[in-house]
Order: sequence, then structure tokens, then C-alpha cells
Amino acid sequence: MSSSETTCVDRRHHTFRTYNDTVDVISGWETVFGVYESYFDLYYFDRFPASTPDSIEYTPDFTVYFNDDYGVTAKVLPKTLHLDPPEIAESLLEMLSECDSGFAITRADGMDVVPTDMDVVVFVPDSYSSQFGNILDTRLSSDDLDIKNNVVLLRYGMDDERAHYIFQRETALEDEFREDELPDEESLNETIGPDGDYQSYKLGTREFLRPKTKKPIYNVSPPESYLATFLWMKEFPTELARDDFIDWKKGKINKQKQISVDCQRLTDKLNTERIVDGELRVEWITQTLEFLCTTRYAEGDDNSYHVMYTGLVRDIDMSGDKSEEYQRATELAMKLIKRYCRYGEDTDRDGQSSLDDF
Repeated sequence: MSSSETTCVDRRHHTFRTYNDTVDVISGWETVFGVYESYFDLYYFDRFPASTPDSIEYTPDFTVYFNDDYGVTAKVLPKTLHLDPPEIAESLLEMLSECDSGFAITRADGMDVVPTDMDVVVFVPDSYSSQFGNILDTRLSSDDLDIKNNVVLLRYGMDDERAHYIFQRETALEDEFREDELPDEESLNETIGPDGDYQSYKLGTREFLRPKTKKPIYNVSPPESYLATFLWMKEFPTELARDDFIDWKKGKINKQKQISVDCQRLTDKLNTERIVDGELRVEWITQTLEFLCTTRYAEGDDNSYHVMYTGLVRDIDMSGDKSEEYQRATELAMKLIKRYCRYGEDTDRDGQSSLDDF
């Protein structure tokens, strides 16, 4: 593999992993916060909260409405590639400033409200969490900033061998969850805060893959490699003829099977039948099919494509092994990325500047 291909693979794999990890974290914490749904009539977990202005780099990744007195806004920070922790901190501070005067979040009846108390939960990769906590603490304490946000910092990392995430409070910032509105038996500070001696909190594949299957995207447009992996594993097999589908379940597809794809029809199907509260855009599907054309697994023009489908990896769902599903999704993404970088000029930047700049 040439040096240019190596750069292409590294960058695109980083972009895939950044998006994939963020969806994992959001999906896992949707499960964590889901225990409160039975306590609050209008509880709502929103994966597509209101965006900040275009001039602000970051926008919240999810919000949680409990009642009019308490809510949570969250941001998942990526592993670094180009930017360093001080630059990431400045982008986060811009978002905190934008949300400081009152950030409206959605409740179950669709109404947008600004809760009396709002905690901003920031998930930071453990590779730079301590450094980041110190930087953020210094900046929030400086005289030139007037940000009143209550910021709870959680570091996270993936145990690849066991396919689970580990979370722990980063104590460089002293703010804790202001959870007076939450039931004592479901205390967040007991789970991951001072009342529990800041113990680590684990989320396994059971907690994050189940909601991820129904909600594979979030508030940022997905990289083509990520969406291509989702389509290859979860959607394209449903377009196969019955006998081919049975072979696919057994992992016995060795020859390419042609699947015709209309981008608008596929977008509508995904948003109404496969993705809960679907927010996919037809241009994302079109970009993904163009990505597959470069890998030479598809061909076409305009909004009509023919996918040459083959069993790059065996169907994951049939094994029941969720850790295996996680590993094979990454395996498939890498196969597609390597083919893209081998056959493509890679002159574009994915259209994902907010991710590629990390």
C-alpha cells in the first residue's frame, strides 16, 4: 500500500471510528437515562437537538428532558487526529457559551422548553481526559469568560477485547449532576459520582447495540464509510431474492448479486421502516452510493445505482453474539475504506468537515 493510500485509510478509518464511537456512546446513555421514563410523564431523549449557529463548530449531540426543572445537554468529543486538546476545548467553550443563556430542549409532547437547571455532560476520550479537564478548568475559571453552565466531565474508553465502554467521572472539574429532581433510587451521583466513590461504569454491547440498530445516526451527518457499512449489513440483504437471502444468513454468498437502488426510495424506506425518528437525507444516501462506486461494488448515475452485493462478512445478527457484531462492523468498514483508497483519488474530504478536522 502506498503512503498516500495509508494516509487515506488512516484518515477515513478515524472518521468512521469517531462517528461509530459517538453513536455507541449516545445509544448506551439513551439506555442509561431510559430508566427515568417511568418517573416523568414527558421524559424525552432527543438524538437530534436544535443546532447551534453555523459559526459554532460544535452542536449538542443529545438532550434529555426530565421535567421543566431539570434537563441534560450532552456532547461527545472525539479522539484526536489533527486538533489537539486546547483547540477542542475552545470549540467546546463556544458551544457552552451559545447554550449558556438557555438552550431549549424537546419534551415528549414535542414542545421545546428551557429547564430551570441544565447540566452539560461532556464525554471525553480517556486518552486526553485529564489534560482536557485541567484545560477546561483553567479556562472556565478565567476572568475573560462568563459561562454559568454546570459542566459534568465523563471520560470514556472502549475495551475492544470485551466490546464494552468504560466511563468514569473526570474530577478535574468539580461540577456534579444536579439531580434533585431525580428519584433517589436512580441517583447518577451514586452510579458514577462522589456518592459511589467515582467508580467506573460499564456499558456492554447489550446496552448500546440494541438502540443503535434502530437509531444508527445522530445529530451529525455520517461519513460515507459508516453509512455504507450500515446499508451493507442491515439493508441490502433485505433486497436479495429469497434463496440468496437464505444463503446470506448462512454466510454462503460468494458470487456478486446485483441490487438496484433508487436513492429517494431507499431514503424514504429507511426513515419510515428501519430507523426510528429517521432523519436521513437523500444526499447522504447518494454520497454513500458514490463511495461504493469508487470501491467498485456499485455503478450508476443520477439517483439510480446497481450494487454488486457479496458476502464480505457473514451476517452478524444471526449469531446472537453482540461483541462479534461490533467487531465485524469494523472489519467491513476497513475493507470498504481500503478499496476506496486503492481505487479512488480521494480528492474530496467526505463532505464531513466537522469530523475530518479532528
